[in-house]
Amino acid sequence: MLAEWFKHQLIPAPRHLKDMGYVKELIAIGARHRRCQDAWADHLGLCKKVILDAAKGIKPDKVTILGSGLLLDIPIDALSKTFGEVVLVDIFHMPEIKKCVKPMKNVRLEAIDVTGVVEATFEHALEGALPPAKADAGWLADSDLVVSANILSQLPLLPMDWVKDKGYGEEKTEAFARRIIDHHLELLGALPGRVCLLTEFERQIADGDEVLQEIDPLFGARIPASGLKWIWNIAPRPEITRHIDLRFRMTGIPDLRAVTGKGKN
Repeated sequence: MLAEWFKHQLIPAPRHLKDMGYVKELIAIGARHRRCQDAWADHLGLCKKVILDAAKGIKPDKVTILGSGLLLDIPIDALSKTFGEVVLVDIFHMPEIKKCVKPMKNVRLEAIDVTGVVEATFEHALEGALPPAKADAGWLADSDLVVSANILSQLPLLPMDWVKDKGYGEEKTEAFARRIIDHHLELLGALPGRVCLLTEFERQIADGDEVLQEIDPLFGARIPASGLKWIWNIAPRPEITRHIDLRFRMTGIPDLRAVTGKGKN
């Protein structure tokens, strides 16, 4: 934990991203992966498989990854060899990721808040004005493939924590979260190219084989039932406590339009 704290202090980042926990979260994900590599291996392999399946049969000019994170679930080497241009989008890119992709001349990093609300939430939550999420797919329109990589349920979490700390009640906070999720689904649905969706659709708190609690991470939003399904053992005991395991029920949809009938290729 001390090493993580020092790393957080040393990494330069915009103030709102540090204060809201984005840099801390990336550091924590890396540390948890190191502790839980065996438990995560199947999940990460399946994510890469779904992305590579999504890349088949389309023009390999440009792929954009939304939520590239630490590249743990992204087959970056294969994508850089397949596509003419690879764009990795996240709200913040860690120094080790910049170093990793530097030799890949067709890979570009973009620091973009795909919710469009993070900085505004940071600035205006105290004024009682939570910003609306608005879908704008224009900047992604030239991508032959767009991958939403395990971020749908994650996008509202840190903004939610921030507004809760500012005194917002549960009802307003959850409505805000749902708007962020709906915005992302609208954005994906507006894209002209192929869209691949990787996301959790249920969280389980379990004691071994016994599920103690099921949580809806999408706040009532619905996604297609089609797609590959698996369990991600994200925090097996004793990661959280000695007595419980945290698992995500996952889905991977290589071609979202094929199961929704929206848009055109």
